[in-house]
Amino acid sequence: MQLFKISVKEILFLLAYAIPNTLLSFGIIYIINNALAANTVFLKDYMGLVFLALIMYTYLLNIVFQKQLNKHSFQKLYENEKQLFGKMLQIPLDVLEKLGSQRFFTAVEDLRVFAHLPYTVTHTINSVLMVVLCLVYLFTLSVPAALIVVALIALVAVCYFVVMNSMSKKVEELRVYNDHYYKFVDDVMKGFKELKLSFFRRDHLMNRFLIPNRDQAGVLDFKINYVFLSINLISQYGLYFVIAVILFLLPALELLDRSDVIAYVVIILFISGPINNLINLQQVYTRFMVANRRIHKFVKDFEITETPQAQATHTTFESLTFQELSYTYQTTSEQDSQFTLGPLNLTIEQGETIFVVGGNGSGKSTFIKTLTKLYDASAGTALLNGVATTAISDIQHLMAAVFTDNHLFSHNYESYELQNNTVYQDLLKLMKMDAVVTDDSEEAARRKFSKGQSKRMSLIFALLEDKPILVLDEWAADQDPHFRNYFYTVLVPKLKQQGKTIIAVTHDDAYFKYADRIIKFDYGQIVKDIAVKNTAAMQELSWV
Repeated sequence: MQLFKISVKEILFLLAYAIPNTLLSFGIIYIINNALAANTVFLKDYMGLVFLALIMYTYLLNIVFQKQLNKHSFQKLYENEKQLFGKMLQIPLDVLEKLGSQRFFTAVEDLRVFAHLPYTVTHTINSVLMVVLCLVYLFTLSVPAALIVVALIALVAVCYFVVMNSMSKKVEELRVYNDHYYKFVDDVMKGFKELKLSFFRRDHLMNRFLIPNRDQAGVLDFKINYVFLSINLISQYGLYFVIAVILFLLPALELLDRSDVIAYVVIILFISGPINNLINLQQVYTRFMVANRRIHKFVKDFEITETPQAQATHTTFESLTFQELSYTYQTTSEQDSQFTLGPLNLTIEQGETIFVVGGNGSGKSTFIKTLTKLYDASAGTALLNGVATTAISDIQHLMAAVFTDNHLFSHNYESYELQNNTVYQDLLKLMKMDAVVTDDSEEAARRKFSKGQSKRMSLIFALLEDKPILVLDEWAADQDPHFRNYFYTVLVPKLKQQGKTIIAVTHDDAYFKYADRIIKFDYGQIVKDIAVKNTAAMQELSWV
């Protein structure tokens, strides 16, 4: 991912603006200086028109440049936002689970810092060139006096940059506090019910975590901005000190003629604006550097790659076989115990209904994520229709899924439309949702539902994808007893008749007879794989 790197073409564009703009601006100060000095040789009747023309040309040049720079910079900014979002979609699920989704929000926030880039670049170029030309002008009047003035200005600048460099770490520390703050916000949004249920949990969140975080961040934020303000005042009063040296010390030491004092003071006053601009802009550059480092760290931590997924090449499904399939959770500490799924040897045939069972922590969810290629297997071979495949898209293209933490998207990202869709209307009736969703608009389908209704809508959307394999992760757990019975006794047989291959994680042992096979997990291993028609084996099955 390329951030705001400047190319040779962009540098030439900046110079094409900066050089004539600076010369025009210098012409303005040159006329002002000679007018104040009452230079009769320089002042002519037409000089007022020249002065006004310089102002007009400088204004027009700045307008044209600002338009082009803003257009180019914001184009880059929004292009990077699109790239960041696109790369986020390529992040492996296990990496996202390990590092947390709040890092994405802070990365977007860091990227938005670069919205100030056009303003910063424009004022930096103008200020630097104006300071340089004005200092050159000082040297034409008196070399010794100019050296002293430059040394004093450099001394003020060095003091500023030393303090500013120390602030860079403080700004990054403040961002870390905000990272944790977003975690607390995420906990409140996603765990609101649990927080409302426990006074102590709410109290600890506020008093042990959030309030100390905000207090420390507030103190640090105040300190950073106070230091920036103090530095700005130092720079301002430092220039007053330089002017005092010009007015009283340099003439006394006979390093500067009294006739040139006015020119020196005018130039110093004129460049005080550009110098203050450069000083004020340093805190912006500090934030740029911090944001840039954090974005690059985000990209590195999330292992974002540039390789796009290949298009699926298989359109039919006959069988899916896993040979010695395994997945191991990567831990950050050697003291943490690792959980390993497998090695598994398993074949799923077209049209089968398979119930996956097992206790908590037995590996069911890990199996589902590995089966659907959300987790990239640590080892093993996958055979699709008897042919070995390493393409994730080949397997995922055949699967539709409803996970236990299902999510209804705010917009329709699919190729199908809901409006005037008779299949959608039939599915609403089949799922007993036609009385709840009374029209075929996207708004009606994506509003707030109860958990059970939300899963029914997710199943409807999964069926509209019309894929041969349907993966359901504890889908019936949130349904009322009546609809849970309806799911196993009506929906599952109906979907099986339509040729769907169903892989469902379940705890409902009373409905095992509606499956073709029962696969039981324990400690990441398949400990039983039983055909339902094998009555003796089913009677021995103990999976709780």
